[in-house]
Amino acid sequence: MHSAINSAGLTDRQTEAIAWVYGVDLTQEKAAAIMGVTQQAVAKMADEAVEKIAVVYRRWDYGEVTCEYSETSQQVA
Repeated sequence: MHSAINSAGLTDRQTEAIAWVYGVDLTQEKAAAIMGVTQQAVAKMADEAVEKIAVVYRRWDYGEVTCEYSETSQQVA
């Protein structure tokens, strides 16, 4: 995964969003507070990063790469 992230050409902010949301397992809302942006901005950065990483895996011929995301899992009660 580390090689794919490095090969994906992510922006610094996309890398940061991925690190907080998937690496540290924070909610998008908490990551947004740390990054000083909205939750929607974090969601967009993370989505774009995931797509770029998927392109790397397709190029490496890993077959189909999928990522599931549930909007409700990120909402605060």
